Amino acid sequence: MSAVATSAGNVPGRIPEELVVDFDVYAPSEDAADFFETGVAFQEQIPHRVVWSPRHNGHWIPIQGQDVFDIYADHERFSSRYYFIPATDDQGQLGALTLDPPEHQPFRTFLNKGMTPNIVAAKKTFVRQLAIDLIEEFVDRGNCEFISEFADILPLTVFLDLVELPFDDRKNLGAWVEQTTREPEPAGRVEAMQNIAAYLKPYLDTRRLHPGADMLSAAATADINGRPISEDETLGATIHMMMAGLDTVSSMLGFVMIFLAQNPEHRRTLIDNPALISRAATELGRRFPTVTMVRQARMDIETLGVTMDKGDMIALPTAFYNLDPAIYEDPLSLDFSRRVKQVLTFGNGVHRCPGAALGHTELVIVLEEWLKRIPDFSVVPDTKLPVCGGTVAKILELPLTWET
Repeated sequence: MSAVATSAGNVPGRIPEELVVDFDVYAPSEDAADFFETGVAFQEQIPHRVVWSPRHNGHWIPIQGQDVFDIYADHERFSSRYYFIPATDDQGQLGALTLDPPEHQPFRTFLNKGMTPNIVAAKKTFVRQLAIDLIEEFVDRGNCEFISEFADILPLTVFLDLVELPFDDRKNLGAWVEQTTREPEPAGRVEAMQNIAAYLKPYLDTRRLHPGADMLSAAATADINGRPISEDETLGATIHMMMAGLDTVSSMLGFVMIFLAQNPEHRRTLIDNPALISRAATELGRRFPTVTMVRQARMDIETLGVTMDKGDMIALPTAFYNLDPAIYEDPLSLDFSRRVKQVLTFGNGVHRCPGAALGHTELVIVLEEWLKRIPDFSVVPDTKLPVCGGTVAKILELPLTWET
């Protein structure tokens, strides 16, 4: 972190010089070993409640965890129109993700209906068998590349099952979704969304005429305040479904597996006490929050000791809440007995991820089935683990090894 001259192009003259810091919310570190620690250190160094970064065309960053948590839910003053910075109008509407109440509500309704507790419970058997099948493909080999052979495949396959799309399309869809959240150039993110839209359109056209009980059919035939959902609205809503359902879980699984690979005592605790796994999954989700969403000021706002002008962008790393020592004591430590009251991992307020329960279920099942079959494993020695930043930070490659 370093101060930046107020004459920099992305620092408006109205921003006090002492509030300008050079910090990249999407990539506080490029190394998995200290990715979260770097963010915590940044919070500890800043004496202000909010600062301005010139990165990504310039934006505010609230520093205190509770402020971040509150802004996520404050849709009256902060809009969700854009999900990444720098903002671009080419992004298009992505259903509930980029709409504010009350327009947001009908899009949220069919998402909620597709993620009820009964539906999530009904998918447990499918998720469990999928996890077992994936592990069995490499367990006797004694090694795997965890991201491409497991973490990317499991949540994507579960999503494709929910929307009844061909499993053979996983490779292209996964690459496009990843591009929407980590491509540094806005034009690249828009291109990825256009590719997903072109793929989905014929399926949506068919479901509109012949709907089933799946989430894609629900999106194609949704009622939006008494009128049929438009084609563009349907495409945006289904792209949002894919982004929400795939990337966050895959990313979290990568960080969780690195931790377990490098901390055998925590691994052994779960092996010896499998009843702890559900609680441990909650703590692991708290410890490894990978999402940074953004909001836009809907009006001139006096808040956190500054004036935010209408149109200003605000970046909100979920880690700033989950790993704030004012929220959780010794937040970087993993404590499976910790009482986790609330986390920001899946958002807050009307935009909280409707797939949070499914994501937790997937993590629990992965831990259960992996540790049964591969109780002792490690990261391949001398492996560098770079993190690709973005809306969802992710480790792109994680080679693991074990004795057979």
